[in-house]
Amino acid sequence: MSRSILRRPLSMIAAVLVALPMLATPISPAMAEGSKEDKIAEREEVDQQLEDLRIELDDVSGELADTYIALAETELLIPQAQQDLEEAQAELEEAREEDRLIGERLSTAQEEEERLSGAVEAGQEEVDRSGGELATVALTAYKGGGMPSPSTIYLGNQSPQDAVDRSMNYRITMSSQGTRLDSLRTDQVVTESSAERLTAVREEIKQLKIDAEEAVERTEEAEEQASAAKQQLDDLYTTQQTQRDDLEQKKKKHEGDASALETRSTTLDSEIEELAREEREKEERARREREQEQSKSSGSSGGGGGGGGGSSSSSGSADTGGGWVYPVNARLNSNFGWRVHPIYGTRKLHAGVDFPVGCGVPVGAAHSGRVIARTFNSGAGNKIILSHGIHNGRLVTSSYHHLQGYAQPVGAQVSAGTTVGYVGNTGSSTGCHLHFEIHEDGNAVNPGKYI
Repeated sequence: MSRSILRRPLSMIAAVLVALPMLATPISPAMAEGSKEDKIAEREEVDQQLEDLRIELDDVSGELADTYIALAETELLIPQAQQDLEEAQAELEEAREEDRLIGERLSTAQEEEERLSGAVEAGQEEVDRSGGELATVALTAYKGGGMPSPSTIYLGNQSPQDAVDRSMNYRITMSSQGTRLDSLRTDQVVTESSAERLTAVREEIKQLKIDAEEAVERTEEAEEQASAAKQQLDDLYTTQQTQRDDLEQKKKKHEGDASALETRSTTLDSEIEELAREEREKEERARREREQEQSKSSGSSGGGGGGGGGSSSSSGSADTGGGWVYPVNARLNSNFGWRVHPIYGTRKLHAGVDFPVGCGVPVGAAHSGRVIARTFNSGAGNKIILSHGIHNGRLVTSSYHHLQGYAQPVGAQVSAGTTVGYVGNTGSSTGCHLHFEIHEDGNAVNPGKYI
């Protein structure tokens, strides 16, 4: 089988696999190795990043948030698509190289087969010719007309010199026949060895032809994979550009939202500050009442007043022990502090921490305390606020946002872990999660100081 028959054109996507255009760096690379488990893990990582990003889009219209999330998903998929293309191109190059090497080996083996075939034929002809001549000599000698015996060399000689000449001719003839016999044996060995090598070469050629067919199939499959990977990446880039244009249009449509965010944030802080002021006044009144009760008790002989003082202390202080705990059993995805808004690019204080968790999950009190408010607004949605009493001279409160519903009334005394509400997606929220804040005298602080 000739090499031209074995090989097929490999230029199906030669023009497609040119260097990729320079593009902007995507949001975040996603890792994968190609196996099913790795692909699943990669998708889970992308989904988690999208979940975290969606939570960061609080206070953004649902339409704009959905557009941005769609773009983010596309950009998160691009790095893996680029890696898939690189791997497919590497596989194609490897397949082509294997095909080339097998082709060279096959050509070399076929050349050796041709050479050995000629050598074996020529060797066999030489063996046959030499064997025929020796057989003729042997037959002649057998019939009595062959080579003279040594005793007849000296009989009938006319002179001593004639005897010497005949003796020399005899030895030369015998030596020649022995040499030809040795040469015949050597030729036979060489011919047999060449024949064995020829058989091995033909077996090698047979296997190489099979390997060549498999290499062609592998190359064609690699071409298809590389072409599909390139098309997938091109489609992602096209989608990315379309979604970017769509996002710009949506941003113009909701351009008033950016300035509204700052106003809303200030309003929410003022709300907490006012509640904290009122709660602190209650704490101060309760403290003065306890001091008055203690003063009266010290001036009387009865012990009843002391019992009343204990009751007032219990209702006036929220710090009844129990320690600080996470409000939900979930990971933190967005820390406290200043950050740049993903869409508008403005800096804004993220006044709490977020827990991505499903709607309906119970939310526990982070510390023992008392419910001081249940409110609703367009930003925080359903929100419940707890007072935890005075800590280091400051009134500490905790608030739980975007709740699906409440579990405690205003005024309820709770312990750490007591269910106070349920995770939801109310207010300016783009996905089920709990936004949790802690304030000291109405000022937002990092919850990491407490939980």
